[in-house]
Amino acid sequence: MKKIILFLFTVSIIAYGSNVFASGECGYSCCLAGATGSGITLAENIGLSLQYEYSFMQTIKIGTKTISPNAVITQHGGNYEVPAEMIMEKAALVAAVPVTNRLNIMVIAPYIINDMKMLSSVKSTSMAMPEITGFGDMSLIGLYNIYSDAPIRPEQRLTGGLGLQIPTGANNVKIAGSYVHAMMQPGTGSWDPLISLNYMRAFYPLVLQINLSYLISTESALGYMFGDQFTYDIVANYQISDYFNAGLQFNGIHTGKSTDFKGNYSDMMSLLNNVSNTGLDSILISPSIAAKIPNTGGSAMLKFQYPIFQSVKGTQQVLDWRLLASVTWIY
Repeated sequence: MKKIILFLFTVSIIAYGSNVFASGECGYSCCLAGATGSGITLAENIGLSLQYEYSFMQTIKIGTKTISPNAVITQHGGNYEVPAEMIMEKAALVAAVPVTNRLNIMVIAPYIINDMKMLSSVKSTSMAMPEITGFGDMSLIGLYNIYSDAPIRPEQRLTGGLGLQIPTGANNVKIAGSYVHAMMQPGTGSWDPLISLNYMRAFYPLVLQINLSYLISTESALGYMFGDQFTYDIVANYQISDYFNAGLQFNGIHTGKSTDFKGNYSDMMSLLNNVSNTGLDSILISPSIAAKIPNTGGSAMLKFQYPIFQSVKGTQQVLDWRLLASVTWIY
């Protein structure tokens, strides 16, 4: 009982005061990578994790070149709308239940909070859009332990995953009678299969991991289809003591171009509503610190992500930095 109370108390501290991504950079892959690295799948009965992401976006790029919002407006004849600042938050509850000694079923349930300020030729100052909030797309994933050289504290482990991103989040939110930008919607409206692979190699106290994941996007009922997303993570964690780990990651993301078949989200006079401005490649560096709660199944992690390479199709607002935090409890 004390463990449950402590877990709920810790969760409430992190969740309180939050005002993530339905799509775009990170998305489901951050939750999946964070969960597989947290040890949630090692639970005998159930593993629970609360993950929080805070992403700040302000920089605008053409290809790999940075450009100011006003310069973008000038390039389009002074009649154009661009995002001045975007803050995307996501709180996700992740649960993993062992079915056999090799198979785990994982459920990811996110809640999305998106804020954006726009800059247009009509006003020289930025205008805040109404905040977009709501439950996002849930993911159901089966994780299978393909190979492990030991049941406890293995030196090598290979885990494969198959899953489905389910359209539980709304993708039809409107402001002033028009659909909100597709990337700002809480959900995608599409059923998207996903596949993942995780390889772990331990040289205790150093543990190395490689995560690969691929999300196959499909068309929603409203005719919008996000580009497929491929992510890869190279992870190194070092056990400083019995209760503290330090980590360093390189996270790569590739997303394809989106397509708006029915034109519900398209507006050629808006940067965000033009599918020519979709698709990117980015690499992020991510230092992290993790701590175990003594004599319990609890742990906490804090990670900071900073892009070291970004290349976009068309003109896009890109990630400036991201903060991720999680609390995990295994039973």
